[in-house]
Amino acid sequence: MIYVTAKQGPRYKQVSLWDDLFDNPEDLSAPEAIPFNPTNTRTTVRDRIPIERYSDMLRDYVAKLVAFNSRNARFIENDLHDFYYSFSIPKRSGGLRRINAPNDELKAAQRELAGIFQNEFGVLYHTSAFAYIKKRSTIDCVKRHQSNESRWFLKMDLHDFFGSTTPEFVFNMFKMIWPFAGIISTPGGAEALKKALSICFLDGGLPQGTPISPLLTNIMMIPIDHEISNQLRRFSDGQRNIHFVYTRYADDMLVSSKVDFKYRPVIDTICGIFGMFSAPFALNNDKTRYGSSAGSNWNLGVMLNKDNKITIGHKNKDYLRAMLCTYTNDRANGRPWELSDIQHLAGKISYYKMVEPDAVEAIIEKHNGKFNTNVMRCIADDLSP
Repeated sequence: MIYVTAKQGPRYKQVSLWDDLFDNPEDLSAPEAIPFNPTNTRTTVRDRIPIERYSDMLRDYVAKLVAFNSRNARFIENDLHDFYYSFSIPKRSGGLRRINAPNDELKAAQRELAGIFQNEFGVLYHTSAFAYIKKRSTIDCVKRHQSNESRWFLKMDLHDFFGSTTPEFVFNMFKMIWPFAGIISTPGGAEALKKALSICFLDGGLPQGTPISPLLTNIMMIPIDHEISNQLRRFSDGQRNIHFVYTRYADDMLVSSKVDFKYRPVIDTICGIFGMFSAPFALNNDKTRYGSSAGSNWNLGVMLNKDNKITIGHKNKDYLRAMLCTYTNDRANGRPWELSDIQHLAGKISYYKMVEPDAVEAIIEKHNGKFNTNVMRCIADDLSP
């Protein structure tokens, strides 16, 4: 099977190099209930693609990979550890996350390869994926469930998502994804692609901290995301048919429905799909959660509440009020904040406005009236060089 993905146009009208591959209106990865969004994609599955029809294009793709490999031979032929430096950052859940970051030269090569995949080959992502994608955010991910008016939520986390992604798994997935399937079938294509991909891995996994690791995860997950989305859209627990909404934000998977459901069969279905593709992933059972919007329904840092509203929550609003008061008082009393602290405050305000613009504007307006100030102008002045 070969998975082909293109942008989702209004009323499913396709405008792409591969329009003729989309001739099965039943094989969609985005249900009609999802309002049109220019970032949505559509994935279709074909038993066979007439490679000869695209032979000139595929030979050109292989030539681009061969040229890329020639320019970056020093990374392909030498130990990649020489081109990385490592550091740790705190995890929200506690502990430290190890980051392996490429030096500027390797980073430039990885960024170039990502550009070839996206701009030259036209590779996209499944419509259920939301992380690391331009004009998509955690808010857009939760909105997919909000548009379904979902009330019950199953939250899952993939253990060591990047680290467990091996070169062999990525290449095997690429064999099923267009146009990589065509490239691999073209003389010299498989070798050229393997060499190019070799600069993306370290110690048998995808390092966190490179410009291409996020892109590779979204590409390789297209078949898995497609099968999970389709199977859950037509899911039966043996007693009734249930329509689920499925989204993935990097290693965070979210499944929701309007009705209460037995979540164990859903987990079994997802794990079965992992097995179908020999995926090296395992669910982190400690982070698996099931509950309703009537409770504390936090998803990706925001809450989808019982009124089907996306909110930052009361505690975050109180936190914002306290930060604004402290900042204004300290500034008035000659205790200026460090630049990093002001940037943190500005970032919080920007994010909160994205989630709940009216509520945040009301908090700021009330603060300005209470302290006879314009706090946003003060922040802007303090951030100016």
